[in-house]
Amino acid sequence: MNLLKFFSISCIGLILLSFGFGQFLIEVSDWKRILFLNIVQMTVGLVSTYWLFKTSQRVAKENRLFWLFLSGGTFFSAFGTLVWIVLLPMTHSIQTPVISSTLWIGAYFFYFSALLFKLRKTSAVLARASYFFNLAIYMVAAGSISYYYLLHPLYYLQEQSFWLNAVTLLFQFADLGIFFCIVTLYYLIQLERNTHTLIFLVIGLLLQVIGDIFFVYLTIQGTYDAGEWVDLIWTLALLFIGFTGLYHVPDKLPHSFKPNRPFFKREFLFPYASIFLLSLLMFESYDWRFNALSLGWFIIFTFILVRQTIVLMKNNRLVKELENVAYKDRLTGLGNQSAFLQDQFDFKNHQNSAALILIHLNRFKVFMDAFGHQVGDQIIQTMSRRLSTVLPQGVHLFRTSENEFTILFPYEHEKEIHACCDEIMIHVQSALKISHHEIHLIPRLGVSLYPRHSRDMEELQRLANEALYRSPRTNQPFYAFYDQTLSLRLLQHLEMENHLRNALQRNEFEVYYQPKVQLSTENIVGMEALIRWKHPEFGFISPAEFIPIAEESGLINQIGEWVLRTACAQNKTFQTMGFAPLLLSVNVSSLQFQNPLFTQMVEQVLQDTGLQAQWLELEITESIVQDIQESITILQELARLGVQTSIDDFGTGYSSLNVLEHLPIDTLKIDKSFVDRLNDDPSSPIVKTIIELGMNLNLSIVAEGIETAQQKMILQHYGCPIGQGYLFSPPVEAKTFIALLPTESSVFNTP
Repeated sequence: MNLLKFFSISCIGLILLSFGFGQFLIEVSDWKRILFLNIVQMTVGLVSTYWLFKTSQRVAKENRLFWLFLSGGTFFSAFGTLVWIVLLPMTHSIQTPVISSTLWIGAYFFYFSALLFKLRKTSAVLARASYFFNLAIYMVAAGSISYYYLLHPLYYLQEQSFWLNAVTLLFQFADLGIFFCIVTLYYLIQLERNTHTLIFLVIGLLLQVIGDIFFVYLTIQGTYDAGEWVDLIWTLALLFIGFTGLYHVPDKLPHSFKPNRPFFKREFLFPYASIFLLSLLMFESYDWRFNALSLGWFIIFTFILVRQTIVLMKNNRLVKELENVAYKDRLTGLGNQSAFLQDQFDFKNHQNSAALILIHLNRFKVFMDAFGHQVGDQIIQTMSRRLSTVLPQGVHLFRTSENEFTILFPYEHEKEIHACCDEIMIHVQSALKISHHEIHLIPRLGVSLYPRHSRDMEELQRLANEALYRSPRTNQPFYAFYDQTLSLRLLQHLEMENHLRNALQRNEFEVYYQPKVQLSTENIVGMEALIRWKHPEFGFISPAEFIPIAEESGLINQIGEWVLRTACAQNKTFQTMGFAPLLLSVNVSSLQFQNPLFTQMVEQVLQDTGLQAQWLELEITESIVQDIQESITILQELARLGVQTSIDDFGTGYSSLNVLEHLPIDTLKIDKSFVDRLNDDPSSPIVKTIIELGMNLNLSIVAEGIETAQQKMILQHYGCPIGQGYLFSPPVEAKTFIALLPTESSVFNTP
């Protein structure tokens, strides 16, 4: 327990002991007992005044008046008690002096002024309808109860003087005003930062009001005596008001409000508790006559009806706003993905069959990245208007993603779907004029049918998306219907991927080697490493089947590193066995090449296997060199290691001659498709051009896929120095490849 808490509890305990001492231990006349208790109450009032005044000197200037008003209230309360203390020895009367009562009423004026000053600075809270109704309910309930049990009986009380009754009535009216401010201040304490010490002020003023209520009630009953426990409540009230200043820490931060907290869910508890209390008292007092409690209850009931009406209106407005946010696309005003899913009731219960048409705007992101999001927004808005215009009545259109629209199209004959898709294609392909830019989008449509393909909305959308993305990837507009074979292929694809993930761990991969020969002498001068997958259940699986899946699933990096490491180790083994060193060629996927750690991986493999870099060649495809700057950097790093590079399948891609001239490569490899043409057209200009181009660039030339002697002869005639193919040997296992390798060279006799 810290020092301040100990001090506060000690003060409360000392006051309780003082009143106990005054009530039970002083065996003297009443006026002396009251004199002693009044001295205690005055002392507490003066100490509280000191605390509050000191605080007023420490706070910011704009808040000083609040603390001065509070200190004025406690001072007037203490001064009124002092007047009574001075008069008691002179009059020996225990009746409260009129001047003391007047000073105490003045204390209420200062309290009320302080509270109004505080509320004025934070009056924005009072503007909220819920707080207004809560405060109104409090005040009506408090006013009704006060009038019925206190004010009305006082009005008819004749035993006391008119002045005493008037003062008592003034206390009650002041208490109602103070009570209103207390309730409002309590809400502000929950909202405002660093105002937790004001809870002492709320407690102190509430004790003051409670003491006044009991004072009036006892006065009506004729049982009030000065110096009783009601005076103890007033004294504690002064102490807690003083604690407000004692515990206050000046806020160095600017005035601000806390965000709403879960506590505010309890704000409705208090007004309804007031209603419940008022109802109980009304039923207890009700004698089938209209009284103050009945009037208060009726007013509160009216407030509740008005409040609930406002709440319902507000809720309806919020629900509509939320529906717009949740179910409408902000940009186009069309239904969004959530609205599409909510539409399934009408869709499912449509009497005819229906088609779900998914429209993908290809190249949209290209234009948005080039011209900015504002142009992208205008593209989508224009497309939305075009589609809304072209679609017949009864068709539902949604924007379900950034560059995709979804259409629910009821139909009787399938030709209606084709006609609709054709119409959409025409309108989407038409050029757009936006911000001085001419934009051409490429539409791609996927179509699924209800109920043929599915009866579920999400499933139909997935199937249409599958039809769209599983169709051939081209830069031409098209639309495709979902086919069950697509799902079958997808399942096979996923099954293949699962098997592929386990293949490395189960040692199902093997590396085969195909020799490269000098065409003039048929001596083996190199070999190409080719991966083979021997599945225990399905047998050999073609690389053309599993390599694309490995690239799509991200497994190609692991598999590619395994092939490189295995082939390099095998080449080193051949050298260790005494065979002449051969140049090893290993294919590299574009995804491997783009890996930022690729060159480090190659260097590490060479170190681990002990193979010299000059005996390794990496074969890359033309698609890799589309990012010329990055590709040149990687190729230069490989050249620094001493590793050679070649472009595989040259002539099948889109590389320009300008790009080729700047690439630090060593070899061009003629694709098999060009070699095959030599059977039908021995004078094929393409093969001859590639060979001459490579020679002019001082590059080595390798022809792959040589299967006939005629092909070999023509290539040799054109000046191609090296070739590989089934004419010499198919790809074989390492142990079979050894048989082809005498220690110096190997010669193949062509048939």
